[in-house]
Amino acid sequence: MSRRKFFKALANSLAQAAAEFTYEATKPQEEFIRPPGSPDEDTFLSLCKRCGTCISSCSTGVLDKVSKLHPVILDTPFMNFDKNYCEQCYTCIENCPNGALTFENLKRFRYVAVLNKNRCAAYQDVFCQTCYWSCPQMDKAITLENLVKPVFNSEHCKGCGRCIHSCPTNPKAIEMKKVKVNETG
Repeated sequence: MSRRKFFKALANSLAQAAAEFTYEATKPQEEFIRPPGSPDEDTFLSLCKRCGTCISSCSTGVLDKVSKLHPVILDTPFMNFDKNYCEQCYTCIENCPNGALTFENLKRFRYVAVLNKNRCAAYQDVFCQTCYWSCPQMDKAITLENLVKPVFNSEHCKGCGRCIHSCPTNPKAIEMKKVKVNETG
């Protein structure tokens, strides 16, 4: 290898290492629930061009843009369950022009709702069954213990977020978690 090629390769290597370090050092700590069909977060952020097509095609309006002033995540789409829930129509995937959302990823990742009992009104001796009654998988994804307290069964959860949208607590007692298809929630 010539001296010129060596120093060029060294410079390229150092530039790549610096770029990777900068990305890791500035990567946001907050997690967002991305639209259906999204890959892992790093891959999603590299593919998403922040065009907003998935958001404008969403029939329920659950998709929203991240408004935090962070260059890595600003204007990227996420599911905002305060606004609504996901009907799982997948128009967001069908309309994504950049490959950030794919049907193949639906086979690799899924979303499951997870209950935080410390925030749940029913576990604080307040009568509340809103998550149970909102669930399309009632008596499967969410059951009631002693006809009062919700129990979440991740293997039956469809990841639609109806339970989160309907939850009256602030902060919400239910969070969405992205898992690999063969993992348990």
